[in-house]
Amino acid sequence: MKNVVERMKNLSNFLVLEANLNGEMNLKIETDLVSVTTHFKDLGNPSWGDNGSQDSTQDRDPETMMDVKVDIRKLLQFLAGQQVNPSKVICNIVNKRIVHFILLHEDVSLQYFIPAHA
Repeated sequence: MKNVVERMKNLSNFLVLEANLNGEMNLKIETDLVSVTTHFKDLGNPSWGDNGSQDSTQDRDPETMMDVKVDIRKLLQFLAGQQVNPSKVICNIVNKRIVHFILLHEDVSLQYFIPAHA
């Protein structure tokens, strides 16, 4: 993913990250001259809470994409932090507001928040 975002950085300062509950995620940039999208499929979708329920997502269509437009340099800062070689990365998107990443590695978890660009 880091290589893709580094190449997109040469075309735009901002990137749209979108994902749904079906394990699909897209990275998109759009300029006056070009539109580029990279698709990721079959990603895991972990359950949350003590009983495995996802109360906030139960009523949502699993096909519906949530998206956030972020500064591509801030996303690259996060991706550079993956040098710890995490066993799992969790991505939470609050539609049009913020993206929240959690890197899990053995007994350590790192959290990274990237606010949406207006």
